[in-house]
Amino acid sequence: MSTTKNKLNLRDFWEKGYESEITPFDIEEPDSWIAELEKQGKIKGRVLDSGCGPGRTALYLSSLGYEVVGMDISNNAIERAKRKSAQKNCSTQFLQADMCTLTDYEEQFDTVVDIGCLHSLFEEQLRRAYAITLHRICRKGATLYIRAFSNANPTGIHDTGHALPALSEEQIRTAFPIDQWNIKDLTHKKIDMLADGKEMSKVFCWFAEIKRKN
Repeated sequence: MSTTKNKLNLRDFWEKGYESEITPFDIEEPDSWIAELEKQGKIKGRVLDSGCGPGRTALYLSSLGYEVVGMDISNNAIERAKRKSAQKNCSTQFLQADMCTLTDYEEQFDTVVDIGCLHSLFEEQLRRAYAITLHRICRKGATLYIRAFSNANPTGIHDTGHALPALSEEQIRTAFPIDQWNIKDLTHKKIDMLADGKEMSKVFCWFAEIKRKN
């Protein structure tokens, strides 16, 4: 399957996912990991919420006074995020964009938060393209905070034909080459996560802190 076809299918998948009135991502309270990063003073400057979905993280950080841009491949997700932003009287900017091919926003971000964007890119070529985009739109010294599903979880094929998200340590390190990025921390944890927005389940995840070198 070609990369172009994969990207088209991925966008279709997320567009369909956000056609339903409620999704597992429509949660008002912030993710505990994001709240902890903020308390530790690790969220700095202009922030990109990469793969923002309906805006949970972007709206939370905006409410704390950060300048945040949320980007997602799904227009349905972005429209939902914009509606939530208007309801909360937030100034958060939301943009429909393919993070593998984005051409604007040259060296504009100091912090990037990614909950689920990287692990949704099922080919090495797409993950490398994503890292190249992030390197170009981040300022020197910017930090990426990434949470991604691990290959320690059961894998399989979704009914859309996509593999379920599952990344290895090697795949993450390959995506962010050492001449451009410093992987300061890459931790493997088993965490509690809501399944379908209803029940808690145990899931293995990677937590990465990655800094732009040059």
